[in-house]
Amino acid sequence: MKTVKRTHLTYAFTLLMGVGLGLFTNSMFNMAGHNVATQQAAIAQGGPKALFGLYNFGGMAVGFLGAILSFLLLIGTVYGYLRARLRLPAAEPVTPAAVWVELKSRLGRMILVLVLFVAAYSIIVFGFLALLIPAANANGFGFLLFFPLMGLLAYVGIVFSLYFPLLWLEDLSIFATVGRCFQLIKGRWWATFGLLLVVSIIQGMLAFVFVLPQYGVLIGKVLHVEALSSDVFGVLAQCIYAVGIIFTYAVPLLAVAFQYFHLIEQKEGWGLRLLVEELGQPQVIPVAQSSHYRPDEEGDY
Repeated sequence: MKTVKRTHLTYAFTLLMGVGLGLFTNSMFNMAGHNVATQQAAIAQGGPKALFGLYNFGGMAVGFLGAILSFLLLIGTVYGYLRARLRLPAAEPVTPAAVWVELKSRLGRMILVLVLFVAAYSIIVFGFLALLIPAANANGFGFLLFFPLMGLLAYVGIVFSLYFPLLWLEDLSIFATVGRCFQLIKGRWWATFGLLLVVSIIQGMLAFVFVLPQYGVLIGKVLHVEALSSDVFGVLAQCIYAVGIIFTYAVPLLAVAFQYFHLIEQKEGWGLRLLVEELGQPQVIPVAQSSHYRPDEEGDY
């Protein structure tokens, strides 16, 4: 019973993300449905800040928290299953309890990694803005710094796409995993980039179905269609979107895991080492289940 409740945590956090996003987008769509006179009246009464007060930023914060927690559990579930599958004998099935054991042992490290990633990303972005704005005011060409920064972030993003598979499938420290990412992807960056690009397109096509209810809500609020302009329907549409994103995000996670095993095999011959270790071990002859054939039977010619 405890295992079932733990497996439902992802769904609970996903719905929390959907509710938060629903509250935020409802306020935005409601604002889009207001006429210009209503917006000007709000500004005249409370100043420009009153316009931003119409948006539910509390809902955005709730949605962001739910997204972080649900994605952490999703990553832990996918890679925890792979780790449990590698650890257990081939004949033993992987149970939710076994996945939870793997997830529980690494959840703290995942949260710490997430905090470090967000901190590093914030330092890079705000540092870039601190350099870009004075340069743009000085000579007008500061925007050119935008392109090398985007290239750097894209390169590092592809490299660190291997971070979570490495963190889960290899017993390395947080900082040792960083060097391992660069080691594995050396010479294979473009192949990894191409794989992630194709998989992202596939995920986007799958997730588009779950985005459609949002357009219905937006059209309903802008055109004042009563059946579609309900805030409850807006929250429900965002919950559908959140569940769809979580389910489809498993596709790139599995693709990155396959790329990890591919790189390991190419660079280190992991599968070949396993075959060498099996040399000299007795082979188990499978028992045939059919009554018409036995492995020790020569048959009729």
